[in-house]
Amino acid sequence: MSENDTLQSYLESCRLVTARLVESVIRNSQMASSTTPEMEELFSQWRDLMAHELLSQCDAGGLDVDRVAARIGISSSSALSLLLALHRSGEITIGNVQFERKASPNREICDCLREDS
Repeated sequence: MSENDTLQSYLESCRLVTARLVESVIRNSQMASSTTPEMEELFSQWRDLMAHELLSQCDAGGLDVDRVAARIGISSSSALSLLLALHRSGEITIGNVQFERKASPNREICDCLREDS
């Protein structure tokens, strides 16, 4: 790969990162500007429904996050966030965590920013 190709690749990567950051700022701004009491109440109700559904799927205090998240139509990241919110509010206590080390892609990064795309 020539120096010019390397520079072009670097510039393209910077362009994609900048576009993703701007998109994120715009999305956050739009969400913040639409935060009304009604929207907060709707979100709270949805969160409570999803949390109840998560907890109803528990087997003797355990939960297969990926399976249950797929069953109720949310991502495993959202399921974990809900569980953490329940833990923080004192509704549940998370005592044990099991995980596997995997070489999988970061679920929070846009595909357009991946080197292999």
